[in-house]
Amino acid sequence: MRDVNRTLPLFTLPTEILNHIIKHIPADAEASLSLTCKEALHRIGTASWAFFRGRARHRRDQYGSLVELLQRDIPEYEYCARCETPSAHCLGQEASIDYWPQTEEGGYTQPVCMGEGPPLRLFNGNFTFRRKDVDYTLRSSGRWVDRNLIVTHEHRLRMSDSKSWPLRAVDITSLPFRVCAHLTTTTAPPVQGILSSTGALNGPLLTHAIASAFPKGLQKGLPKPSTFRKATAAEQDQIAAAESESTFVWRCRSCPTKVAVCYDGDEVVVKAWHCFGKELYKAVQFWSLFVRREGPTMGSAKRNSEYRCVSRSVTDFILPRKV
Repeated sequence: MRDVNRTLPLFTLPTEILNHIIKHIPADAEASLSLTCKEALHRIGTASWAFFRGRARHRRDQYGSLVELLQRDIPEYEYCARCETPSAHCLGQEASIDYWPQTEEGGYTQPVCMGEGPPLRLFNGNFTFRRKDVDYTLRSSGRWVDRNLIVTHEHRLRMSDSKSWPLRAVDITSLPFRVCAHLTTTTAPPVQGILSSTGALNGPLLTHAIASAFPKGLQKGLPKPSTFRKATAAEQDQIAAAESESTFVWRCRSCPTKVAVCYDGDEVVVKAWHCFGKELYKAVQFWSLFVRREGPTMGSAKRNSEYRCVSRSVTDFILPRKV
């Protein structure tokens, strides 16, 4: 692909004229110009960089440091005198994540009161797309609940307007549908690993949770139980408890995620709540549990998916009032 910078008026000049112009600009300007694009570097060269190498980098002459010139052009970065490197602001006391509770002096602190905080705008969003014959809408929100950061994902699924038949359980499970790294309705076989043995089949929990929300007549066509691995004892307890409770909240055994499924005739709403804990270090730890990692070159210790879901003891968390 042709470099679009070659069409700039400056680089359309003959080489002799361009070189004559370069001789009349300071060394720092010449170095900065050579760093703007590949075409400028090709035409000007790196001769001006010699002013900023070796001992010249540390001398406080009229030119200063080469990285200081870079920082001049990217003021949103901060120049570190010790490393001589311009870098983005780190997540330290002077530049912490804005959705964590903060004091007037900066940094982050714990909420002083229990209960439920206001919505966090950073996590608000929604989008809709069509998969097969199903219109799929995902809405995201987040807030502090009992000092825990809770991110809510509301999945709304309905048949597209062009279809006349009602929404069935298999229309959702065959997408396939996923709420976290471990809970999905896929029936695909596990990946054959090079560094580890083949994992177990996908679990039945999410497929059962969705199917049980539908009337009996709309549960036809679902995969056979043998398609999935056998439910664990904890999963069997959840399945048994859900039979006597219409608003049952399901739990993932491998990450701090809770799920509820509601069927209202034309639409199914699946709500998933993800807890990021009360501390910044906990959010980093839990994030590694939410991210799906699966591949043929991954060892067992690195994998984190529906085929490699280890039972973990995760602290319970309270859901937002509007569940």
